[in-house]
Amino acid sequence: MSCNTESLSQATPTSGVIDTPALRLAWSEAPWDTVIFGYPVLQITDIQVHSPAAAKDIAQFVHARDAVGSRLVSCRLPHERLRESMLLEEIGFRFIEMLYQPEFDNLQSHSVDHDHGLSVTRATAADLPEVLEAAGSAFGNERFHIDPRLPSPLGDLRYQNWVRSSLDHATQRLHVLRDGPLLVAFFVTEQLADGTCYWHLNAVAPGAQGQGYGWRAWQAMLAQAHLEGAERVRTAIVARNHRVLNLYARLGFRFPAPLMTFHWVHPE
Repeated sequence: MSCNTESLSQATPTSGVIDTPALRLAWSEAPWDTVIFGYPVLQITDIQVHSPAAAKDIAQFVHARDAVGSRLVSCRLPHERLRESMLLEEIGFRFIEMLYQPEFDNLQSHSVDHDHGLSVTRATAADLPEVLEAAGSAFGNERFHIDPRLPSPLGDLRYQNWVRSSLDHATQRLHVLRDGPLLVAFFVTEQLADGTCYWHLNAVAPGAQGQGYGWRAWQAMLAQAHLEGAERVRTAIVARNHRVLNLYARLGFRFPAPLMTFHWVHPE
Protein backbone atom coordinates (compact mmCIF):
# COMPACT_ATOMS: atom_id res chain seq x y z
CA MET A 1 0.00 0.00 0.00
CA SER A 2 1.49 3.31 -1.01
CA CYS A 3 1.54 6.32 1.27
CA ASN A 4 -1.22 8.87 0.83
CA THR A 5 -1.49 12.47 1.94
CA GLU A 6 -3.02 11.58 5.29
CA SER A 7 -0.21 9.17 6.21
CA LEU A 8 2.62 11.63 5.52
CA SER A 9 2.94 14.42 8.07
CA GLN A 10 5.63 17.09 7.74
CA ALA A 11 5.98 19.71 10.46
CA THR A 12 8.90 21.41 8.70
CA PRO A 13 10.58 20.94 5.30
CA THR A 14 13.35 18.91 6.95
CA SER A 15 11.31 16.63 9.20
CA GLY A 16 8.44 14.27 8.66
CA VAL A 17 6.69 11.00 9.39
CA ILE A 18 5.43 8.23 7.12
CA ASP A 19 2.94 5.97 8.86
CA THR A 20 1.26 3.28 6.73
CA PRO A 21 0.37 -0.37 7.28
CA ALA A 22 3.67 -1.25 5.58
CA LEU A 23 6.09 1.32 6.96
CA ARG A 24 6.72 3.61 9.87
CA LEU A 25 9.51 6.11 9.20
CA ALA A 26 10.37 9.38 10.94
CA TRP A 27 13.18 11.78 10.13
CA SER A 28 14.48 15.16 11.22
CA GLU A 29 17.34 17.53 10.56
CA ALA A 30 20.68 17.28 12.36
CA PRO A 31 21.26 21.06 12.63
CA TRP A 32 24.77 20.77 14.07
CA ASP A 33 25.82 18.78 10.98
CA THR A 34 23.95 21.10 8.61
CA VAL A 35 26.18 23.92 9.86
CA ILE A 36 29.31 21.89 9.08
CA PHE A 37 28.35 20.57 5.66
CA GLY A 38 26.51 23.62 4.36
CA TYR A 39 23.35 21.76 3.28
CA PRO A 40 20.54 20.04 5.19
CA VAL A 41 21.81 16.89 6.90
CA LEU A 42 18.98 14.54 7.87
CA GLN A 43 18.73 11.64 10.30
CA ILE A 44 16.20 8.83 10.31
CA THR A 45 15.06 8.56 13.91
CA ASP A 46 12.59 5.67 13.55
CA ILE A 47 12.07 2.99 10.92
CA GLN A 48 9.83 -0.09 11.15
CA VAL A 49 9.14 -2.31 8.15
CA HIS A 50 5.86 -4.24 8.38
CA SER A 51 5.51 -5.65 4.86
CA PRO A 52 7.20 -5.69 1.43
CA ALA A 53 5.02 -2.73 0.38
CA ALA A 54 7.38 -0.55 2.44
CA ALA A 55 9.63 -0.39 -0.64
CA LYS A 56 6.93 1.68 -2.37
CA ASP A 57 6.00 3.80 0.63
CA ILE A 58 9.56 4.93 1.32
CA ALA A 59 9.51 6.84 -1.97
CA GLN A 60 7.80 9.63 -0.03
CA PHE A 61 10.92 10.05 2.09
CA VAL A 62 13.18 10.03 -0.97
CA HIS A 63 11.06 12.80 -2.50
CA ALA A 64 11.17 14.88 0.71
CA ARG A 65 14.94 14.36 1.04
CA ASP A 66 15.61 15.55 -2.49
CA ALA A 67 13.17 18.45 -2.19
CA VAL A 68 15.19 20.05 0.63
CA GLY A 69 18.53 19.43 -1.09
CA SER A 70 19.94 17.03 1.48
CA ARG A 71 23.13 15.28 0.45
CA LEU A 72 23.71 13.26 3.62
CA VAL A 73 21.32 11.14 5.69
CA SER A 74 22.25 8.89 8.62
CA CYS A 75 20.39 6.12 10.41
CA ARG A 76 21.20 3.85 13.36
CA LEU A 77 19.50 0.51 13.84
CA PRO A 78 19.71 -2.34 16.35
CA HIS A 79 21.94 -5.01 14.85
CA GLU A 80 19.11 -7.52 14.33
CA ARG A 81 16.87 -5.19 12.26
CA LEU A 82 17.70 -6.80 8.92
CA ARG A 83 14.44 -5.97 7.10
CA GLU A 84 14.99 -2.31 7.85
CA SER A 85 18.64 -2.38 6.85
CA MET A 86 17.79 -4.10 3.56
CA LEU A 87 15.17 -1.46 2.79
CA LEU A 88 17.71 1.29 3.44
CA GLU A 89 20.18 -0.42 1.14
CA GLU A 90 17.53 -0.52 -1.60
CA ILE A 91 17.46 3.29 -1.65
CA GLY A 92 21.22 3.74 -1.58
CA PHE A 93 22.22 3.63 2.09
CA ARG A 94 25.51 1.92 2.93
CA PHE A 95 26.67 0.29 6.16
CA ILE A 96 29.39 2.37 7.82
CA GLU A 97 30.05 1.10 11.33
CA MET A 98 28.97 -1.04 14.25
CA LEU A 99 28.43 1.01 17.39
CA TYR A 100 28.67 -0.32 20.94
CA GLN A 101 27.17 1.43 23.97
CA PRO A 102 29.13 0.11 26.97
CA GLU A 103 27.67 0.65 30.43
CA PHE A 104 29.05 0.57 33.96
CA ASP A 105 26.03 -0.04 36.20
CA ASN A 106 25.56 0.21 39.99
CA LEU A 107 28.50 2.59 40.18
CA GLN A 108 27.84 3.65 43.78
CA SER A 109 28.14 0.06 44.99
CA HIS A 110 31.64 -0.32 43.51
CA SER A 111 34.93 0.59 45.07
CA VAL A 112 36.39 3.09 42.59
CA ASP A 113 40.12 3.80 42.41
CA HIS A 114 40.73 7.48 43.17
CA ASP A 115 44.53 7.12 43.06
CA HIS A 116 45.07 7.96 39.39
CA GLY A 117 47.47 10.88 39.77
CA LEU A 118 45.59 13.20 37.40
CA SER A 119 43.72 16.41 38.08
CA VAL A 120 40.12 16.59 36.82
CA THR A 121 38.63 20.07 36.46
CA ARG A 122 35.82 21.78 34.59
CA ALA A 123 37.29 23.46 31.54
CA THR A 124 37.49 27.22 31.29
CA ALA A 125 37.89 29.49 28.28
CA ALA A 126 41.65 29.44 28.91
CA ASP A 127 41.69 25.66 28.34
CA LEU A 128 39.75 25.81 25.11
CA PRO A 129 42.60 26.33 22.61
CA GLU A 130 44.43 23.22 23.86
CA VAL A 131 41.26 21.13 23.91
CA LEU A 132 40.24 22.26 20.42
CA GLU A 133 43.67 21.36 19.09
CA ALA A 134 43.33 17.89 20.60
CA ALA A 135 39.75 17.45 19.33
CA GLY A 136 40.83 18.37 15.82
CA SER A 137 43.24 15.46 15.55
CA ALA A 138 42.20 12.84 18.12
CA PHE A 139 39.40 11.14 16.19
CA GLY A 140 40.05 8.85 13.27
CA ASN A 141 37.71 5.90 13.71
CA GLU A 142 34.34 7.63 13.71
CA ARG A 143 31.87 7.54 10.82
CA PHE A 144 32.67 11.00 9.44
CA HIS A 145 36.31 10.02 9.07
CA ILE A 146 35.76 6.47 7.84
CA ASP A 147 33.14 7.08 5.14
CA PRO A 148 35.35 7.73 2.06
CA ARG A 149 32.61 9.82 0.46
CA LEU A 150 32.81 12.51 3.15
CA PRO A 151 35.62 15.08 3.60
CA SER A 152 37.55 13.99 6.69
CA PRO A 153 38.46 17.57 7.72
CA LEU A 154 34.76 18.28 8.23
CA GLY A 155 34.72 15.48 10.79
CA ASP A 156 37.52 17.22 12.69
CA LEU A 157 35.61 20.51 12.56
CA ARG A 158 32.45 18.75 13.80
CA TYR A 159 34.16 17.49 16.96
CA GLN A 160 35.83 20.84 17.56
CA ASN A 161 32.45 22.57 17.33
CA TRP A 162 30.99 20.03 19.75
CA VAL A 163 33.75 20.72 22.28
CA ARG A 164 33.38 24.48 21.85
CA SER A 165 29.61 24.35 22.42
CA SER A 166 29.98 22.16 25.52
CA LEU A 167 31.94 24.84 27.38
CA ASP A 168 28.76 26.87 27.97
CA HIS A 169 26.16 24.16 27.40
CA ALA A 170 23.13 24.05 29.69
CA THR A 171 23.61 20.38 30.64
CA GLN A 172 26.85 19.09 29.11
CA ARG A 173 30.14 19.54 30.92
CA LEU A 174 33.62 19.81 29.47
CA HIS A 175 36.31 18.33 31.72
CA VAL A 176 40.06 18.52 31.25
CA LEU A 177 42.51 16.04 32.75
CA ARG A 178 46.09 17.07 33.40
CA ASP A 179 49.27 15.47 34.61
CA GLY A 180 50.82 18.55 36.17
CA PRO A 181 50.62 21.20 33.42
CA LEU A 182 50.25 18.62 30.62
CA LEU A 183 46.78 18.24 29.10
CA VAL A 184 46.37 14.49 28.68
CA ALA A 185 42.63 14.08 27.94
CA PHE A 186 39.24 15.74 27.79
CA PHE A 187 35.70 14.46 28.38
CA VAL A 188 32.32 15.92 27.48
CA THR A 189 29.81 14.47 29.96
CA GLU A 190 26.17 14.95 30.92
CA GLN A 191 24.28 14.02 34.08
CA LEU A 192 20.91 12.58 33.02
CA ALA A 193 17.73 12.56 35.08
CA ASP A 194 17.82 8.77 35.58
CA GLY A 195 21.16 8.92 37.41
CA THR A 196 23.30 8.19 34.35
CA CYS A 197 26.52 10.03 33.66
CA TYR A 198 26.72 9.96 29.87
CA TRP A 199 30.14 10.34 28.27
CA HIS A 200 29.39 12.05 24.95
CA LEU A 201 32.91 12.67 23.69
CA ASN A 202 36.32 11.82 25.06
CA ALA A 203 39.87 11.44 23.88
CA VAL A 204 43.46 11.27 24.99
CA ALA A 205 45.38 14.19 23.53
CA PRO A 206 47.50 13.02 20.59
CA GLY A 207 50.74 14.10 22.29
CA ALA A 208 49.90 11.98 25.36
CA GLN A 209 48.94 8.78 23.56
CA GLY A 210 50.92 5.59 24.05
CA GLN A 211 52.03 6.57 27.56
CA GLY A 212 49.41 4.82 29.68
CA TYR A 213 47.23 7.87 30.13
CA GLY A 214 44.12 6.20 28.70
CA TRP A 215 43.76 3.84 31.66
CA ARG A 216 44.44 6.60 34.18
CA ALA A 217 42.12 9.12 32.52
CA TRP A 218 39.20 6.70 32.28
CA GLN A 219 39.72 5.65 35.92
CA ALA A 220 39.77 9.33 36.88
CA MET A 221 36.46 9.99 35.12
CA LEU A 222 34.84 6.93 36.70
CA ALA A 223 35.95 8.33 40.05
CA GLN A 224 34.55 11.75 39.10
CA ALA A 225 31.16 10.22 38.20
CA HIS A 226 31.21 8.31 41.49
CA LEU A 227 31.90 11.51 43.45
CA GLU A 228 29.04 13.27 41.66
CA GLY A 229 26.63 10.52 42.72
CA ALA A 230 26.02 8.90 39.33
CA GLU A 231 24.39 5.48 39.44
CA ARG A 232 25.85 4.39 36.11
CA VAL A 233 28.08 5.52 33.26
CA ARG A 234 27.18 5.03 29.61
CA THR A 235 28.94 5.96 26.40
CA ALA A 236 29.20 4.96 22.74
CA ILE A 237 32.18 3.62 20.81
CA VAL A 238 32.68 2.23 17.32
CA ALA A 239 33.72 -1.40 16.99
CA ARG A 240 36.82 -0.58 14.94
CA ASN A 241 38.29 1.33 17.88
CA HIS A 242 39.46 -1.97 19.39
CA ARG A 243 42.06 -0.43 21.71
CA VAL A 244 39.41 1.55 23.55
CA LEU A 245 36.99 -1.41 23.49
CA ASN A 246 39.61 -3.38 25.40
CA LEU A 247 40.02 -0.49 27.84
CA TYR A 248 36.30 -0.45 28.64
CA ALA A 249 36.31 -4.21 29.10
CA ARG A 250 39.22 -3.98 31.56
CA LEU A 251 37.39 -1.28 33.51
CA GLY A 252 34.39 -3.57 33.97
CA PHE A 253 31.90 -2.10 31.49
CA ARG A 254 29.33 -4.46 30.01
CA PHE A 255 28.44 -4.41 26.32
CA PRO A 256 24.76 -4.54 25.25
CA ALA A 257 23.92 -5.56 21.67
CA PRO A 258 25.40 -3.11 19.14
CA LEU A 259 23.81 -0.71 16.68
CA MET A 260 24.46 -0.47 12.94
CA THR A 261 25.13 2.93 11.35
CA PHE A 262 24.14 3.64 7.76
CA HIS A 263 24.81 6.66 5.54
CA TRP A 264 23.16 7.82 2.37
CA VAL A 265 25.42 10.22 0.51
CA HIS A 266 24.34 12.04 -2.62
CA PRO A 267 26.19 10.55 -5.61
CA GLU A 268 28.57 13.07 -7.15
